[in-house]
Amino acid sequence: MKKNDGFTLIEIMIALVLGLIIIGATLNIYIATIKGSSDTVKSARLNYDLDMAMQFMVNDIRRSGYWGGAVTGSTAADNPFIDGTGNIQLVDPVTAGSTEFTCILYTYDADGDVALDIDDGSGTNEDTNEFYGFKFDSGAIKISSANTVDDTGDCTKTDGRWANILDSDNIQVTALTFTATNSKCLNTTTDEVFPGTCAAAIAAAGGVTGKISSGDQAVENRQIDISLTGRVINDTTVEKTLTAIVKVRNNRIFVQP
Repeated sequence: MKKNDGFTLIEIMIALVLGLIIIGATLNIYIATIKGSSDTVKSARLNYDLDMAMQFMVNDIRRSGYWGGAVTGSTAADNPFIDGTGNIQLVDPVTAGSTEFTCILYTYDADGDVALDIDDGSGTNEDTNEFYGFKFDSGAIKISSANTVDDTGDCTKTDGRWANILDSDNIQVTALTFTATNSKCLNTTTDEVFPGTCAAAIAAAGGVTGKISSGDQAVENRQIDISLTGRVINDTTVEKTLTAIVKVRNNRIFVQP
């Protein structure tokens, strides 16, 4: 009768070690797959949210200066949505002397009634106020809530007028800037073209004739460059930066006082 020998202790230990190695490798592959899938989902969510926010800002800012009174026979210089505080305002520079700003305010004729509607504080016409804006604040993109931004150029108010447009529980915005350095200003009286805004051209003149003098008519081709950076909360490796150029459809036309 043939004797059947069992496994030796050494053979059992080798088998256990090999089994543990195989199990460990399988777990590593599983964990890597799960992590890769999670990163993909996070990245897709980040891409979608930032793309949506950027397109939203571009589309709304592009409407700046729209005026219901722009009909045959009207004078463009009478458009209240391109004059004074009705004009695009870039507020809160990133640093002193910076050309990048963290807040933008603008207006357009949302109800088509020709006039620039302003909240007079009476509590009766807040919903018709036609000042709008976006700003970077505390890791979020905020938009004017309803029509509540006023004409003060103040982006720091915390009275409920600003609302977050992204899910702050999942997405953190790390930077949002607006610049207007690529705008152009044409003095139609002298046929001179200046890079940048007309305000910059007027300031650069320093009283010297030949820039934009009193009585000159000017046309400003306005362009706003937007840069937006965001990341997934608690995962700094999943980050994205977007840039966009807004060609404002309505040129600013005015006569220099």
